[in-house]
Amino acid sequence: MFIRLLVRRTRNVPFTFEARKFSSKPKLAIVGSGPAGMFACNGLLRKSDFSVDVFEYSPVPFGLVRYGVAPDHQEVKNVINLFDNMFEKNKDRLKMFCNVNIGRDVTFDELTQAYDAVLLAYGSYKTKKLNIPGSESKNVISGSEFVGWYNGLPNASTPNLSTSNVVVVGNGNVALDCARVLSTASSGSLRISDIPDDRKKRPGKRKFWDGTRSPISFNFVLFHSKPLTPFSAFCARLPAFIDSAFPPFLFHPSRFEVSFTIKELREQFKIEEWDSKLEISEEDQKNLIESLPKLERKKKRLTEVLVKNIGVASGPKQCHFMFHRTPNEVIADSDGNVQELIVENTETGKTEKLPCGLLIYSIGFDTLVLDGVPQNEKKMIDMKDHCRVNMGSASGAQVYATGKFGAFNTSLLYRFSGWCAHGPHGVIVDTQQQSIFVADQIASDFAHKMKSVASGVELILKEKKVPFISWDAWKLIDQQERNQGKLTGKVREKLTTFEKFMSK
Repeated sequence: MFIRLLVRRTRNVPFTFEARKFSSKPKLAIVGSGPAGMFACNGLLRKSDFSVDVFEYSPVPFGLVRYGVAPDHQEVKNVINLFDNMFEKNKDRLKMFCNVNIGRDVTFDELTQAYDAVLLAYGSYKTKKLNIPGSESKNVISGSEFVGWYNGLPNASTPNLSTSNVVVVGNGNVALDCARVLSTASSGSLRISDIPDDRKKRPGKRKFWDGTRSPISFNFVLFHSKPLTPFSAFCARLPAFIDSAFPPFLFHPSRFEVSFTIKELREQFKIEEWDSKLEISEEDQKNLIESLPKLERKKKRLTEVLVKNIGVASGPKQCHFMFHRTPNEVIADSDGNVQELIVENTETGKTEKLPCGLLIYSIGFDTLVLDGVPQNEKKMIDMKDHCRVNMGSASGAQVYATGKFGAFNTSLLYRFSGWCAHGPHGVIVDTQQQSIFVADQIASDFAHKMKSVASGVELILKEKKVPFISWDAWKLIDQQERNQGKLTGKVREKLTTFEKFMSK
């Protein structure tokens, strides 16, 4: 899910450094406090004598664990306990600086001058746009925006949930999460989750989160655009819609191009009071069944779930899975609100109109490259290998490699971790494995580095008057959220404003 890179850079030590005392600990900066950065940090602290400063763009730590995991997956969010213990046990050599924008508050060059090593693990949070006519209409939002909103992301745009017709476009777990949250909301089961109370005060007359809404049926329509760019969309008569992308070539074992995982798919089919079915032609059903013996175990199990749920949904709450659809245009009403989604049936070539009062699209992320970090011709981070940045493309920078991963005899080492390096792929378990690997490499590269003059950037932040939230301030926030949540039986009551906790 996340990736890391390592690079060294030649530089002359400024004269002002000569008066500083050597430290026994090499100093590392980690950009990003999500799973990639935190798993790598944990590995490094266990296997080396590093002193680590962690920088986070958001006001509070843990990235996608806090703002990306669905509220009904609290067991996944429990990984925060591991990170919490890591900080508490290493207070003498581990610091946190939240609400710090690397590239603006601290330049990349300032960062590299102040540390022995830099680990970039800030993810891919630049959402790909739908980019069809009318996609700028009101109540057309990305899946990451919707997920961020119900997870309490500060300043997240507020969707209007008073409509009865929803379409979700996407082929991954984010889209499935959006659909499942909307599906389960009507049962009232999310009332004790960590969805902030201020996000439950919805505009419109429909009561969405407390289970008092009347039953409404809906359809899920699976879209695709191009053979190698599958989309799945779900047209839902609120309160739910699901996501799971099945392009036409899904049934060819060598081209099983979907991004969701079996756990999330099963969950949608098992939602109480909802009859969810995969609606496909007899030919597609035949191809799907015939593909089973040829699939490797993981894909076979997922396909078996689909086969098991082929049929026509019935009952008061219906979920119809369909595919072979490509979104062409969004039609808005006189007030600019989304009203219909025009799609093309790629099997028949006919155009179809889907009623749509809320359109959520989740079609991937673009890799964001921080200012100052070398880029390649594809506008992605210029990687020397699987985990090292090619600093040779930057002024004054050199990368030296010996052995399998490279040993460096210059003064600065960079690594990248997570989606920021190679794009958005995998789940948290994948991220953990990759992070441990990168931590091992950094520890190995610095195994014989005994002295350090790295100063860190805390003084720079204070001189620039950048308001940041430290680890101790975060613990005050954490305790307040937990205490407030207990009053209503919730896991926590997330705060969405944090000014009073910031450094002055």
